[in-house]
Amino acid sequence: MNSIENANKNSKLKNMLIWMLVIIVGFGLFILSQIFFQMGFFGGYAGMNLTLVGLLQAVLILPLIYFGLKRLKMDKEKIGISKKNMGRDALIGVGVAICWAIVQFVWLIPSTGGAGRKDIVEILAMIDGQWINVLWYIPLGVIGGGLTEEIYNRGFFIGVIGETFEHSMIAVFIAAILSILFFIAGHLPTNLVEWVDLLIPTTAYTILYLSTKRLTASIVAHGLWNTLAVVLVYILYA
Repeated sequence: MNSIENANKNSKLKNMLIWMLVIIVGFGLFILSQIFFQMGFFGGYAGMNLTLVGLLQAVLILPLIYFGLKRLKMDKEKIGISKKNMGRDALIGVGVAICWAIVQFVWLIPSTGGAGRKDIVEILAMIDGQWINVLWYIPLGVIGGGLTEEIYNRGFFIGVIGETFEHSMIAVFIAAILSILFFIAGHLPTNLVEWVDLLIPTTAYTILYLSTKRLTASIVAHGLWNTLAVVLVYILYA
């Protein structure tokens, strides 16, 4: 019994070390994929570079996730990458994104500064009043945000811990809370409004992932919200 318990402990420790390595390296790659553009190099964080950033994030992060799963000897289904009930899950994701867009653009944004809000100002500067820049942004929001961030921040972050600790409710709950906080911290909020803007959707994405046990709904909700946000900012404030 002791030898079995020791083997289980060693397996869990190994899994957690691999998990931590992937999370740390992935965080660094997210930063690396955009920092030079945000510093103004290569034409800055605008135009076709927005699409490039989204593609870079996918090219850098997704192979890392694949490598991590191979080392953990886990299938992609273990972290929620599945075609099961894809249509239904996608519709749920669409509904969540539309509801959040309504709350944001009908109430929250107008009541917290409107066009003067920091995030709105930053989006307007990024798209520079040109519809083509909105189109360049969408792959960043869908591929970099919806797809890559959800696989990394929801699927791998929570899913691996859930599998490692045999779906312990306590372990999954702790992983979910850490995932939410990690996601928010990675977007560098500077005030209460920004915290709320991040806390509500990332909590919704996490609930979608945990309730469906798949990533489809959260990927669709995240990607569609990013798309709706930039399109509505352009229409309402540009």
